[in-house]
Amino acid sequence: MREEKIKVLAGAGLLSAAAIWGFAFVVVKNSLDVIPPAYMLAIRFTIAAVMLAALCWKRLRNLKRGTVWAGAVLGFWLFASYLLQTIGCQYTTAGKNAFLTSAYVIIVPFLYWILAGQRPDAYCITAAVLAVTGIGLLSLQGDLSMNVGDILTLVCAMGFALHMVYIDKYTQSWDPVVLTALQLAFAALFSWLASPVLDGGLPSGIFGTDMIISMLYLGIFSTMIGFLLQNVCQKYTSPDMASLLLSAEAVFGAFFSILLLGERMSGRMVAGCVMLFAAVILAETKLSFLSKGAAAFFPDDYMDSTYDIDFERLYREGYRGLLFDIDNTLVPHGKPADSRAVRLFERLRKIGFKSCFLSNNQRERVESFNDSIGESFIEDAHKPSVVNYNRAMEYLGTDTSNTLFIGDQIFTDIYGAKRAGIRNILVKPIHPKEEIQIVLKRHLEKIVLHFYEKRRGDNIR
Repeated sequence: MREEKIKVLAGAGLLSAAAIWGFAFVVVKNSLDVIPPAYMLAIRFTIAAVMLAALCWKRLRNLKRGTVWAGAVLGFWLFASYLLQTIGCQYTTAGKNAFLTSAYVIIVPFLYWILAGQRPDAYCITAAVLAVTGIGLLSLQGDLSMNVGDILTLVCAMGFALHMVYIDKYTQSWDPVVLTALQLAFAALFSWLASPVLDGGLPSGIFGTDMIISMLYLGIFSTMIGFLLQNVCQKYTSPDMASLLLSAEAVFGAFFSILLLGERMSGRMVAGCVMLFAAVILAETKLSFLSKGAAAFFPDDYMDSTYDIDFERLYREGYRGLLFDIDNTLVPHGKPADSRAVRLFERLRKIGFKSCFLSNNQRERVESFNDSIGESFIEDAHKPSVVNYNRAMEYLGTDTSNTLFIGDQIFTDIYGAKRAGIRNILVKPIHPKEEIQIVLKRHLEKIVLHFYEKRRGDNIR
């Protein structure tokens, strides 16, 4: 219970970081009317660097040359990326700025391909196609041109991708907390050096109450607390879930820009945002969260046919009760018991098994099938409800430890058996002709079976 609570709190922390960063796009957009980009970054990074250094000063006492160099490299890419992003925000909307920045997630795997020869997988390639399409819908104008703000934001995404690559490289050798403090300090230094050149003199409006509050928000919340939440909370949650929660930054950015800045998005732009967000999720998670969700429906075993099962071996393993679905498990849908089915149950009785049919069909159908078999049955079973799984075991005088269920549908037969705690075997449908509602479910079953086969293949390897 305590571990689950920690995971929930960690997830809430990561989502909070995403919300903090999303709101920062609005703060930046408002502040650019008074404070130019380079000075804004200089103040923001200085506040964050000073406060983080005060928190971890003991770790900074024995710096080595390699650590300082690594911090300088990270600080440069952080400064360059944020500078391009902030300048870009002057010429485009905060919402577009947020979504286009998130493209760095798709760029990272391709940089690894160039720099380290690690070829991106199919998920990354698909994500790249989605991202390019989404960027086009979001940013291309009527003449297929892009405004300068969108272009600068996309270049900034490349900078963030390089920053991520170097983080992965340097954190293998150096303390990540020290690197974070150093990169913020160097980013502040580069910003102060660039400010007079890019922005001229220090603007007088910087000392206004509104601007002080904005800079404190960007320095304390968006930079220091945001990074701190990310570093701490990622430790207690899975990488795919962390990336999924943090990718919500773009959604929060668009939401706050519409709510607070009155920005509007056309249907085409919304479609672009959705595609770009989907690309980010695909590249970050590889759909592993779907795999985990699908695992709730994984069968214990998967066979080509009921008639291929080694029932003698199962009896030797201690199983005594068998629960069967009927349609497309034993015979084609709606067909009577054939000679093969009759011989199977004669064999099962000789082995020593007790059997019961558990079907969602009405009594007439189930009873007519059972006329040639002579076993117990429960019609209109409402699978995957566990009530009639338990009732069937009472009929047989067995329990969950020595009962086995065999069926052809994942979301009724197998899921119900799993909920009841009964070992189960999924079999392939005998015939493709089925009712329309079952045909539709088969498409969803293909997704579950894809992840099931992938996991089974990984376990074999």
